[in-house]
Amino acid sequence: MGPSQPARALAATFSIAAACAFLYCLGLARAGFYDNEGRFAEVARQMLVRGEFVTPYLNGIPFLNKPPLTAYLAAAVLSFGGAPEWARVVSVAAAAVTLVATACLGARLYGPAHGLAALVLLATSAGFVLEARTLRPDGLLVAAMAVALLCLWHAEHGARARTAWLVGFYAAIGVGMLAKGLLPLVLLGPPVAAVMLGTYGLSGVWRLRPGLGCAVLAAIVLPWHVLVAWRNPGFAWDFMVNQHLLFAFDKKEPRDSEGVSLAVFAGAFVARAAPWIALLPLAVRRARGGGVDPWRLVPWLWMLTPLGLFALTPSRLEHYSLPALPAVALLAAGPALALARGERGAVRGVVLLLALTAVAGGLALLVRGSQLLEAIPWLEETPGLVPLPPIAGGILLAGGAAIGAAALVRRGRLALAALVATTAAFEAVVVAGTVAVAPLLSWKGVAGAIVSRVGRDAEIVFEAPVEYQLVGGLDFYLQRDVTLLEPAGGFVPPTYLEGRVEGMFIDRMELERRWQEAAPVVFVSDPTRRRDRPEELVPEPFVVLARFGNRWVLGNAAVAR
Repeated sequence: MGPSQPARALAATFSIAAACAFLYCLGLARAGFYDNEGRFAEVARQMLVRGEFVTPYLNGIPFLNKPPLTAYLAAAVLSFGGAPEWARVVSVAAAAVTLVATACLGARLYGPAHGLAALVLLATSAGFVLEARTLRPDGLLVAAMAVALLCLWHAEHGARARTAWLVGFYAAIGVGMLAKGLLPLVLLGPPVAAVMLGTYGLSGVWRLRPGLGCAVLAAIVLPWHVLVAWRNPGFAWDFMVNQHLLFAFDKKEPRDSEGVSLAVFAGAFVARAAPWIALLPLAVRRARGGGVDPWRLVPWLWMLTPLGLFALTPSRLEHYSLPALPAVALLAAGPALALARGERGAVRGVVLLLALTAVAGGLALLVRGSQLLEAIPWLEETPGLVPLPPIAGGILLAGGAAIGAAALVRRGRLALAALVATTAAFEAVVVAGTVAVAPLLSWKGVAGAIVSRVGRDAEIVFEAPVEYQLVGGLDFYLQRDVTLLEPAGGFVPPTYLEGRVEGMFIDRMELERRWQEAAPVVFVSDPTRRRDRPEELVPEPFVVLARFGNRWVLGNAAVAR
């Protein structure tokens, strides 16, 4: 007797997820760490250098803005040697876990075919692909949420091992908390409440066995938090109040991040969920036609909770919509399967609209793509971008034509396959674009220019923004700490740094004094501010060693000699 359909679907799930992880790894080390990645890479390197795994450090200063899981995992990868950018495999692994958990949950909610469809849609969502290649904790958060919901489903529907599945549910939340603080509890609250209260009423709270949950979460989350709070007075208040409550109301100090507008946040969500978000309106009937099973509401609440929460939070950043992407894939998988079955009506109409959009976008890139590139101030520093718009335009044009033709002749499976293939090929070009612009956004070139011109021993002064942690990438590639110039608007330290700020920065007068001395000094400008002339950055005399986008690398007279 051959394997059952669920067994075949599970085997296909793992096979496709493994193939996607392999594809995400292609060229993973070609681009240096970007600003946001550099801080986690440097914290991981410092852990290995110092042998200190309780208090993370960055540029010789405790770095307690984020829980340590991302740095722990990156340090484990770095300990194997090889290209340091392979630390991004942490996010690739998190993406693979998310794909498997999303597919399994989809199979249990709607059937095996739906789960596989959700996997393919999520794997080709634009934002998911890019996040899988970025070293930061958000991918771990999403993986933890997907695993937690899958474990909860098994706890409620399995005939045996309910306690084990509940332990898995709480353990996944605990892992998410070690990556992103209290956010997993907040984001999972509405879907879990809908399931438990909608099914059992108030007794659903006790079915979750809160005592067991507290024990599991305490075992996972408390050890590091208690130790680091004991060693760093002020951390507990900063973590609970400053980093969570005050951050939500955009009152956190230091003000080291600036939230995006609601329009930018919404636009980023649409772009990250493209193209499958176009199928979302067709999934509304599933919520209406699913009977009284509260689990039918889970994907909707899973998607709407982060969108609604961060819509109300002025400190939102564009990538905060990432936790909604698995839910979008689960919801869009239904219309995608309807297309594959050849159903007529709205599904076919939406696909034809996507085909027309792809054709129009392809023509625009073929005709105007080069002109769009001319608007980039530092195009000469990114020659790899030049051939990409025509390639992307050709992919959209050919893919849109194939999608439209298949839809018109009612070949649903062929239309869906063409849509998936076009999406994957276009996103490969987008990934190539992120590699091409890396010299403008990474510290690898800056560090290389400094080492090749003046060596590693000269004093290096970084013009720090309030978010001084951006120096992490420069530290990482130089393999050392650098001097920080005090932020122009002043710096209000978090409570865990009170009493430790003295000596953390030098002021402008001290920079000018050191600049005139006989010892070599290298100045690296703030990457968040664009300045077209170096004269406003340092006193005369100086020499321009290099420029990478907003990053000026200047040397004093001793360097020039």
